[in-house]
Amino acid sequence: MRRRQLKKNGKILMIFLFSIYVKIVDYLNQKSSNELSVSKLDLVIMLSKDHIDSFNDNIKFYRKYLNYTNLIIISPASSSHFINKDNSIRFINEDTLVPKAAINKFLQVERSRTTFKDYWYEQQFLKMAYSRICKNEYYLIWDADTIPIKSIQLFENEHPFFDMKTEHWEPYFQTMKRLLSKLTFSDRSYISEHQMIKTEYMKNLLDEIENNSELKGKLFWEKILMAINSKDIDGSGFSEYETYGTFVDSRYPNFYIHRNWFSLRIGSRFFDNAKNLNESDIIWLSKDFHAVTFETYDKFNEQNLEIVKNPKLQQKYTPFRFFENFGQIFSEYKK
Repeated sequence: MRRRQLKKNGKILMIFLFSIYVKIVDYLNQKSSNELSVSKLDLVIMLSKDHIDSFNDNIKFYRKYLNYTNLIIISPASSSHFINKDNSIRFINEDTLVPKAAINKFLQVERSRTTFKDYWYEQQFLKMAYSRICKNEYYLIWDADTIPIKSIQLFENEHPFFDMKTEHWEPYFQTMKRLLSKLTFSDRSYISEHQMIKTEYMKNLLDEIENNSELKGKLFWEKILMAINSKDIDGSGFSEYETYGTFVDSRYPNFYIHRNWFSLRIGSRFFDNAKNLNESDIIWLSKDFHAVTFETYDKFNEQNLEIVKNPKLQQKYTPFRFFENFGQIFSEYKK
């Protein structure tokens, strides 16, 4: 009887151990596939003077949660003394890709603009122009004001992800229609503070834009500036994320895998900057969000920081529910 029970227990143990083995093999196969796809991957960040101070706080999040080979910082020449202190970072003078003075002159001469959001457009053009010097199959563009707060899988079975959100700004699509033909538009947005770029596809996009004879200009960024409506050019008339995503899904359907992406864009209002995020905050936030953005124009409120860091409230609310109901939570907290 006892021997029979031992034999039965042995079978149960073997089945249990085998199930663990299968899970481990499956995990390693997935990890191997993902690592193979990103064995040579550049993480590319445009760094303006407004984000230099926060960069040292953010870099630890890139290193912890993103699987990349090289960190490429594209920034003004005046930033080189700061960037070059870290030998693991490659610095590129932005003027070697798309000269700022040339953009300004073009806007003044061709679009009669003396005041405009020049860097808004410039940083987008830089992300696109990097494809023409990138030596790897892929590069990952990432907004300097955003940090990942959990490990981000970048590929699945050799296919990269498009991380999708819900957003629609009509001027972006009007510009796209003037730049490119035969486009298929998604009902979701490709704007997610980052994007995995297949170098070949981005170069094809730039070539197709430059081959558009209906728009004045020779270089891709000149034609983009000419395609933007006059009423939109002083604001936000073009999106590199929306344009690349739409182009790729139109020309190379089903190559990218679409998935939902959730980010907290109001990080500045509650935490001010990444320095104020401790491990428990990250664990809590990562239950619902993939990333946190710290907009420079958002106003920080110290009382918000006190409330959001309250352990009892973090235990009571999921991050989604907390931020959705913050007005009510704030009123109750003040009582």
